[in-house]
Amino acid sequence: MHQQLKIGYLIKYFHPIKGGAENNILNIARRSAEQGFEVHVFTSDRKGNERCERSEEEYEGIKIHRSKTWFDFTHYLGFYPSLIKNLLKYDLDVIHVSGFGFMWHDCVLILKKMFSRKTKFICTPHGPFMALQNYNIILKTLKFTYTAVQKLFLNWLYDAVIQVNTFQWQWILRYGIKKKKVFFVPNGVSSQVLNTKVTDKQKTDFKRKYDLQNKFVISSLGRIDEYKGIQFLVEILPDLIEIRKDLVLLIMGRDEGYVRNLKAQISKLKVKDYVRFIVNVSEDEKFVGLELAEIFYFGSQWEAFGLVLLEAMAHRSAFISTKTEGGNFLTTEGVNGFLFDFGDTDKLCELMEILIEDEKKRIAMQSENLDRVKKYTWGNIYIKYYLPVLDFLSNKRI
Repeated sequence: MHQQLKIGYLIKYFHPIKGGAENNILNIARRSAEQGFEVHVFTSDRKGNERCERSEEEYEGIKIHRSKTWFDFTHYLGFYPSLIKNLLKYDLDVIHVSGFGFMWHDCVLILKKMFSRKTKFICTPHGPFMALQNYNIILKTLKFTYTAVQKLFLNWLYDAVIQVNTFQWQWILRYGIKKKKVFFVPNGVSSQVLNTKVTDKQKTDFKRKYDLQNKFVISSLGRIDEYKGIQFLVEILPDLIEIRKDLVLLIMGRDEGYVRNLKAQISKLKVKDYVRFIVNVSEDEKFVGLELAEIFYFGSQWEAFGLVLLEAMAHRSAFISTKTEGGNFLTTEGVNGFLFDFGDTDKLCELMEILIEDEKKRIAMQSENLDRVKKYTWGNIYIKYYLPVLDFLSNKRI
């Protein structure tokens, strides 16, 4: 039955735009195409200043349909009207949606549900609608109101809901979803991440370029934004430098308007010589930076999973993470990493001191992470976790 499936994936942003959810859908869609399924992705044409000019294209067997964005107010309030035409045009067996709370997506999906009775709907929400806490009064009101509205239709709309860690079912059920519809499909890394080795020449060139010769590197990777918590690591940097004078903090990622704040903080603390920024880091340099790091810092206020944490594990980093859903899921405290509460700089400093000073523990964690990450390759995840979801939907008479 699977050989006949026509699957559509709906996500606000898609390849070549990068991100955790984008990576999730790209890899699942890619493997669905490899299975011989007819695969479509429905998405918008831009994210901020990143714009994809081609409205229709094919990538690795995936047919991509991009709708022109008329406006995009905050993460959830984008409007691209041709999505209606694109989604209603195709007779699909399954539609797999990324994210709860995208209002325009919900409107179009409800129409699709009404006119395509045979189609089965899956959602990977990643997190609850507007998952962070520090919103202004207008956004808090929007969150409260639309969350209440979602509870009226989400269980009717979706035939299956995917949690990417084993804690999410608790808040997923609060949206009115029945527990029997909830499946576990974790995020993953490509086997290429595990199999591609960083060469000595790459390391040497990278060290020379960023002045990292004979340095003890602590790295971070991801969007450079306040909620990622990099400011807390910068805050304790003077204390860490007292422990190791050769320490360097390597900050890699895309600037979301916060680099200026960090540089001001760094200047005030007089630690400029101990920090390196690589903004808009390339894939090749990203992996070299992770390979050279002794410790990886994952300080987000909220994360459903944390692809970058898997990537750091694949490059033999010990890590310290906040107690996010993803951090809790991927961490065995003291065995492969440490956990702390977002903003708790005293605890963060204490844990950093342990990993900096205790080489034996640090090396043990690095080896443990390299072993653990092997079960999170996308090939294994697709076969073990995702195909059973399609089986469940097939039994519902696709």
